[in-house]
Amino acid sequence: MTRTPRELTVVPPPSGAPRNGPPDGLVRLRFADAIALERAGAAFGAGSLPGLGDAWSDPATLTLQIPADAGIETLRAVLAVLDAAAITSESLTVHTHELDDVFAAFTSLS
Repeated sequence: MTRTPRELTVVPPPSGAPRNGPPDGLVRLRFADAIALERAGAAFGAGSLPGLGDAWSDPATLTLQIPADAGIETLRAVLAVLDAAAITSESLTVHTHELDDVFAAFTSLS
């Protein structure tokens, strides 16, 4: 019996593929006023970019929170949306999940 080498082809998942479980992180944008927050909410509307979850705003803290992967490409995409809409944020922070967050998400304790 003769064995021939097998070729292994690794195919990356398509962009925007459905995820199992929570995103890797959260991008939080803080704005100077309610008008900027409202404009940003419209710019990051549902399905604005692959890899970004549905954004939600907190008018009390003037923040917009975007569930997303915590990678460089995601940050570039967020900055591109802000730039295209001519919106300036006061701050941008990236929050990654801690073990407690992951446990709660997978055990439905959140």
